[in-house]
Amino acid sequence: MDIHLLDLPLLTVNEQWQVLDCNQAASALLSLTVKGDRHHDFFDFCQLTDTYEQSCTFLNQTPGSSAQALLACGTQLNMLISGNLTSETCLILNPVKHPRQSYLNELAELALQCGDIGVWQVSADFEQPYFSRTFCELLHCRTLSSWQDFINLIYEDDKPLALSFIEEHIQSNVRLKFEFRVMLDSVPHWFELSGDQRRNSDTQLSLFGILRECTQEKQMLIHLNNAHESRRIALEAGKVGTWRVSKQNTRWHWDWDPQTSAIFDLAAQDTGSYEKWLERIHPQDRERVSNGLKEALETGEDFEHVFRAVLPNKDELHIFAKGVVTDDGYGNHCRLDGVCVDQSEVYRAYSKLSQLNAELETRVKNRTSDLKCAVTKAEQASRAKSDFLAMISHELRTPMNAIIGSLELLSLQKHNPEEMELLETASVSAKNLVDILNDILDINKIEAGKLELEFREFDISKTLHNVLLTFASNAEKRRVNLKVIESEQLPTMLYCDENRIRQVLFNLLSNAIKFSGPPAKASGNVVIEVDWQVQSHSQGELSILVKDNGIGIDEKTQKKLFHPFTQADKSTTRVYGGTGLGLAISRKIVDLMGGRIGLKSKLDRGSIFRVCIPLHRFSHHTAPSLFQHIYVIPAHSTQLHPHLLSVLNTLTDELHQIDLNQLTSPIGSGTLVCCCVESEQELTALKAYREILTEHKVLVCHQTGVTEKLRAILPDAAPLNVSLATRYGITRQAMHLLTHTIGKQANCADTEQTPPGETQSKEQETQASMSGLRPGILLVEDNTFNQNLMVKQLAKLGYTCTLAENGEQGFESWQRDEYKLILTDCHMPVVDGYEMAKRIRQTEKQLARKAIPIVAVTGAAVKNELENCHLYGINDCIGKPVQLERFKSVIEKWYGK
Repeated sequence: MDIHLLDLPLLTVNEQWQVLDCNQAASALLSLTVKGDRHHDFFDFCQLTDTYEQSCTFLNQTPGSSAQALLACGTQLNMLISGNLTSETCLILNPVKHPRQSYLNELAELALQCGDIGVWQVSADFEQPYFSRTFCELLHCRTLSSWQDFINLIYEDDKPLALSFIEEHIQSNVRLKFEFRVMLDSVPHWFELSGDQRRNSDTQLSLFGILRECTQEKQMLIHLNNAHESRRIALEAGKVGTWRVSKQNTRWHWDWDPQTSAIFDLAAQDTGSYEKWLERIHPQDRERVSNGLKEALETGEDFEHVFRAVLPNKDELHIFAKGVVTDDGYGNHCRLDGVCVDQSEVYRAYSKLSQLNAELETRVKNRTSDLKCAVTKAEQASRAKSDFLAMISHELRTPMNAIIGSLELLSLQKHNPEEMELLETASVSAKNLVDILNDILDINKIEAGKLELEFREFDISKTLHNVLLTFASNAEKRRVNLKVIESEQLPTMLYCDENRIRQVLFNLLSNAIKFSGPPAKASGNVVIEVDWQVQSHSQGELSILVKDNGIGIDEKTQKKLFHPFTQADKSTTRVYGGTGLGLAISRKIVDLMGGRIGLKSKLDRGSIFRVCIPLHRFSHHTAPSLFQHIYVIPAHSTQLHPHLLSVLNTLTDELHQIDLNQLTSPIGSGTLVCCCVESEQELTALKAYREILTEHKVLVCHQTGVTEKLRAILPDAAPLNVSLATRYGITRQAMHLLTHTIGKQANCADTEQTPPGETQSKEQETQASMSGLRPGILLVEDNTFNQNLMVKQLAKLGYTCTLAENGEQGFESWQRDEYKLILTDCHMPVVDGYEMAKRIRQTEKQLARKAIPIVAVTGAAVKNELENCHLYGINDCIGKPVQLERFKSVIEKWYGK
């Protein structure tokens, strides 16, 4: 700032208090010459009159500090150090003519600095402007050299308004005051510029004033206006009016907002008229509302009422009003503030809702009644279907029993190869028909929610072995290579439903073999992997993986494959057979066990089915050592099967691997030789060493197709198909070799000790016992075909029987004669098998007779059939069609007990 432009006496000094410059007013006051007295010490012209302590801050040239001095001429000076006018230390000199006025000027200067208020001054033609340092700091600029520089800082939208205010101030001498925005660091800030005008001695007009920032005030005002506007909109949208009752002297005065007037349809001049408002209230509610207001004002309790209002156009409103009483701090109730809400639409909606609820309840009652009727009909239909399937099961199994039993008896006789092939075809077809019937019954039980699981301990390796034996022949006929991979971590015993796991294995393997061989492909491969994953010390997961390289399944069919009666293509049944029930049943069984079943497949690439079943009970048992030494003779073409070696290692004290030419005569009986055969050359080698091999217990591990040749070379050796070798299968063959050798040795010892005549006598006794049939069996059966079949089956097993055609005849026959066993059908005319058994048990109890074993031979395929039989005193149950092996085991179990 140029100090020569100002009228105040001003001079600048350096740190050594040497005068650097002064304006005309200071030169006249101190009698200084502009050139000659420069760089003179300032205190050559005056003397400080303050004490040292008071003048210390002034001598340190601290901005804002002041001091008093005395000139040589006797004039007193008030001096103020200003840091806002120039970059050097600037002294403001003020002769003390009016001491108080000088003190006020100093205070004003300090107040402007402390209050962040900028000072400005400019001539009427906007030349030679003055802007204080605070002014520049507020606008975030170092200096402003011209008035236009200041105008350029103003926001473009506010600039025309600012110029119009300044122009009107100059022309009309109206006090200058306006607000504008300035962009500081890309953020708009609000400022207020105020000022006035004056004329100097030369009648020149100049403008001066102050600048202050008002951003915070402006933002608060904007937020307040927005809040008021939001409140107004919210109240209007919610149809909410506000009202107030205040006490002035001893009278209560009412007031409310325009929204309340709009709700009650009151004119503007009626605002505050309690009587006008009371007229709008429904006559039946008027007294209650009026008394409620008076009670609230007297007691101070909240006012809360719902009432009706009637408008001049006869519309009826439903109003909710609530008010809160406040006091004056001395316990006197002085004001009641409240709201009133128009709830007419809510009330109308509630009325409609109540009406709809009443109609809905009526509909629900009617629908419930219809649903009960539908449920009753559905239950009746379900029972009828179950009864029908049970009846069909019995009716179909009865003739199927005759067919399968007759074919089985025929197959025991001698026939030429063509006849045997026809018998086998008929037998397989009949068994397939029974399997289809079982699937249909299982699906029915699943849909009825009656499929239950029977949990017991079983050896999963044994189950797997039996399943593989069942499918091995079929796979070989279909030119499918079947292979099993059994985990070494598999527990010895699992606690689950063995029959249902076997059923899942049957379904998956049957499909894999069916869709892998001809006509799908020239030859196929099916691999079954059984693994065990330990999840905790008391929980594990059984994993079954069945992989094939068959025809595969497309993605669309995969989504519905586990639904009943679903197959990949309509021609599938014609080409491959089946009902499409196997996978649906398997999925339901796995779901019941808490497991999961999944599928991955691609067309012409094959399929992978994975079954995972969680188990909470399992156990590991160490197999006993059967042999002192096991000698393994590996094949030359391939390495030894690791699972085979692992199992053999548990059966012996010492496991050795040797070549065939190193084999010697056995030293003791506790040795086993395991020969691995992979080629014709190795078969020839076995033939060359046949003499020494016959001295040993020999387990021959081979591939499919060499069984007959092995039997010809080593008839006493135990064959083992490596591809189908399970832990149970390997152990079983080893046990067979051990027991077979012991049996031969015992027979040889008996032959040596028994005289020739006595041996001949025993053989004659055996032939005599075989030629005669053991009596004591009562057969109760109403079907003639089954009578003839079962008589022949019993004769084949060495028994004769007495026939009865129904339960009545069976009961009378039991009363007349002595029997060792009763075989009875369950469903017969006159008296069925259940009632006959019940009568027999009651009579035995009355006469204290020994209970005779009763076995039901039934065509029903219901899971709880055995439990149903036990209720009537029947000991055991065997299902039709009856096969000889099963028939034999049941009769031997109960005959003569």
